[in-house]
Amino acid sequence: MTDPQRPTQATIAEWAARFVARGVPALGEPLVLPQDDDENGDAFIVLIHLRHAPAAIYLQLDESGRWVATLTERPSDLTGTSLDLIALGAEVEAAGQLCAYLQERTDDLAAPPA
Repeated sequence: MTDPQRPTQATIAEWAARFVARGVPALGEPLVLPQDDDENGDAFIVLIHLRHAPAAIYLQLDESGRWVATLTERPSDLTGTSLDLIALGAEVEAAGQLCAYLQERTDDLAAPPA
């Protein structure tokens, strides 16, 4: 059974769409994908494919209610110009902003009514 304070996949997809609508140019289109989890039937990840590196960042809600980010492993070294590095940094920063936004929204959902 899903924890009533844990946002659903549909809710997270809506939040991610709202965040993207704010106009964060470095962020691609985040994908909200189901994840196999026997304990939580509504487990999912938010996947962000990086455009300036052969890798991705995925965000997920851990068991304590914190959003955490994982940078996937790359198959080889990454070499680029200063502009490539700046663009990659902007992508990572944008993913961090999305992670913080999801945390804020999740905290609001879990807060007791005023």
